[in-house]
Order: sequence, then C-alpha cells, then structure tokens
Amino acid sequence: MIIGFTLLFLLLDIVSKYLVSEFMIFNQSIVVIDNLFKLTYVKNTGAAWSIFASNTFFIIFVSLLIIIALIYYIYKSNSLKFFEKLSYSLILGGALGNFFNRIFCGYVIDFIDLNIFDWNYPIFNLADTFIVSGVVLLLIGTWWVKK
Repeated sequence: MIIGFTLLFLLLDIVSKYLVSEFMIFNQSIVVIDNLFKLTYVKNTGAAWSIFASNTFFIIFVSLLIIIALIYYIYKSNSLKFFEKLSYSLILGGALGNFFNRIFCGYVIDFIDLNIFDWNYPIFNLADTFIVSGVVLLLIGTWWVKK
C-alpha cells in the first residue's frame, strides 16, 4: 500500500512539474482566482523558502539521508495504521519528487502562488504540499491516538 500511494504522489508531482515546464514560460504567471491563486513558474535552487539557495549538492545529500531514513523506518515498522501509511506515502512521494527534480534539473520547479489576505506566500509545488500534508496528518493521527 505504501509503495502504491508513494508512486501515485510521485507521479502527480512529476506530471504537474512537467506540464508547468512544458506549457509555461519561466517567470510567467497565470491568474486562476483573482487576488488569491496564480500559477507562477519559478526555479528554486534552494530548499523551503529558498534557504541554502545554490547549494544543490548539500540539499541533495540531506534529502537522500532523509529518504533513506524514512524508507528504513517504514520497512522496520510492522504495525503501521492506515493514517501512518498514508502520511509516510505523502512525505516520501513529495521528498522523492523534489529529490529527482534536483538531481535531473539542478533545481525544483515551483508554481503554486498564493496570495491570502494580501500576504504573498512563497511559491511552492505539489511535492511540498504532499510533505506538509503528510507531516500534519501524522501529527493529527498521533494526537488522536493519544486521546
């Protein structure tokens, strides 16, 4: 189940980045919802919020360590609940999507551009959404189980 979901999230990320790079011009913005949501094609050489920009080797190395550690943890865990399997699949699919982008392009393609209450959030991609959603789901699930 984890492998299937991970591959699904990875495929969604790869296809979305391919479509953006194929049908948009670098730095082009397309308004989807006025004053809220645009598609903006940018290339991020850093990690979240462009930290460690242009330090691709370091980011690839750290990403690889995290991916290996996560795969090892999943492999060693025998009794994962559904929400944990889904959470780890989201995290792993997103991490692999950005990892492959860095390996093959030297940067990550970002395109989701939100402007909420006049706050222009940093541009991100589906992989980032998957990673954050997986972590939030894990936290909620862990909290729920403890209750």
